[in-house]
Amino acid sequence: DLFHGASMILTPDVHTPADAQTRLERLFHAVGFARVTITTPEAHDSMIAFTSQLAHVVSSAYIKSPRAQMHSGFSAGSYKDLTRVAKLNPHMWTELFLDNADDLCCEIDTIISHLQEFKTAIAAHDGETLYRLLDEGRAIKEALDR
Repeated sequence: DLFHGASMILTPDVHTPADAQTRLERLFHAVGFARVTITTPEAHDSMIAFTSQLAHVVSSAYIKSPRAQMHSGFSAGSYKDLTRVAKLNPHMWTELFLDNADDLCCEIDTIISHLQEFKTAIAAHDGETLYRLLDEGRAIKEALDR
């Protein structure tokens, strides 16, 4: 059940025989993958920068706070969720980040922009803007989870 419910992403190119793609899709479903997504290598890299690589960057940056040394007794699920992927293989992730540098830098710029919005609202004690930012995030997550 190693692959039960997991997703598989295939990135065929012009040299990939159509029957090979069909056979692979059947194979992956047969061993338990719930979903097989077909996309281009470029679309794959762009999405992986968001769904995986950015999470590893954020987790690694977050855990570098001096407060991390003092978290015991103060942390629970959200801390564990956010820091789990900081336990990474630096050799592998360095290579992955550099191979996808343009897409990953774009995602980092996006999150920095959003963090700056939060920082500005908090520093100004602007509860209305802060509420709006939080509510926008909540609404997006709820819509995605439907």
